[in-house]
Amino acid sequence: MSCSNQIRLLVVLAWAILLAPRLEAADPPDPEFIAARQAFLKEMKKKSPAARAEAIAPFAKFPLANTVDTLLKKGLGDPDPTVRVATRVALREIGRDPQTAPSISEEFKRYIKKQANEEILSGLLGGMIATTDDARQQEVLNTLDDYLASPRGHLIVPISLIDDLGKEGGDEAVNSIKLLARSKVFDKQFGYRRAVVQAMVQIHQTASLNFLIEMLPGTQGLIQADIVQYLTRTTKQKFKDNDRDWSLWWKENQATFKLPPAGAVDEAIDLNESTYYGIPICAKRIVFVLDTSVSMRGQPMEAAKIALLKTVESLPEAVNFDIIFFDQIANVWQPRLVPASMLAKQTAAQTVMAQGMKLGTASHAALNAAFNLDPEVIYFLSDGEPTDGQPQQIVQSISERNRTRRITIHTIGVVTSRGGGAGLSLFMKPLAEHNYGMFRLVQ
Repeated sequence: MSCSNQIRLLVVLAWAILLAPRLEAADPPDPEFIAARQAFLKEMKKKSPAARAEAIAPFAKFPLANTVDTLLKKGLGDPDPTVRVATRVALREIGRDPQTAPSISEEFKRYIKKQANEEILSGLLGGMIATTDDARQQEVLNTLDDYLASPRGHLIVPISLIDDLGKEGGDEAVNSIKLLARSKVFDKQFGYRRAVVQAMVQIHQTASLNFLIEMLPGTQGLIQADIVQYLTRTTKQKFKDNDRDWSLWWKENQATFKLPPAGAVDEAIDLNESTYYGIPICAKRIVFVLDTSVSMRGQPMEAAKIALLKTVESLPEAVNFDIIFFDQIANVWQPRLVPASMLAKQTAAQTVMAQGMKLGTASHAALNAAFNLDPEVIYFLSDGEPTDGQPQQIVQSISERNRTRRITIHTIGVVTSRGGGAGLSLFMKPLAEHNYGMFRLVQ
């Protein structure tokens, strides 16, 4: 035998030795699972979303790692929301079983390494938190905390899940959100806390009402206002932010209280004396954004300045605020939010009254500058379309950025002889609607 043939033979023998243990340890393929997977993949090719959704549950009865992987790729990757909801429900069923729950966690960790998209990670997280075992729940929280503390971690994963649970509703959704509220990030991130509150309000059940009353004592600013608004509209009680009165009332009435239907709950109730263009001032961290382009020249600008100064003057010192002026560029008054002290108010008034006017409407730059100040609320006043981008694209960009921040953006659209019109309907109004805010038209 030639030397080259001997070398080839040795290489083949070496590979055989290396592969032998793996082949011996491998589980034989399950014919029943293979048949079920083939049938599932066939169903997922159908055009009907209902047919695809119905195929999810039968296939999920095979709680294997391959089942989870297939559900993630085909179910959560489906363009129809009903199919994705059915997949999330199936993953929770798998995660609820003590025998199969670890497979969900392992897939979560594996997909993190693969840098999977938020839809997949959120679906897996939903399966993980379905467990009712205390020890297992703590393991899930540890996994979530480790993920969010890592360079690959992103708040959009748990917040997307919280939003989905709010839409789905039910006791299980309430319990799942309560578990997610035990994450370390709950106390650190305003957007995460507000997402929890918004989901509980949307669920609108006695259990969510109880959670919000228990949560109230540790809140302030906009989140406190969110809770008080909902409690007041739902119960017709007017304790404002007095958490002790809410707690005592609930203790006495919880057993007999009948939750009104969601459609019967009143709209927003004014619980605050201080307003800006009729919009309540209830946050602790505020940014006012004022359009100083030349189209605002004259009476509109003078009226806008006076309204801003009156509002700033009314702010309690516990509020931190800042002002951004924008024309062709965005000019920030202070590098960070400042307490509403007497000196700060006087300095702000001088700056507002001395502000000049230039061409251009850099709305996108002004909004980005406002986000960088980390407020709870932005009050944005302008009379026209942006000159630093397309209105719809700016709304989409800001709204996407705000998915985890949960900043409220109120907009005040001013009609002037040079501005207003389409810019208000295409930009100002949708900007507020997509970012938890109110739109006010000023003529």
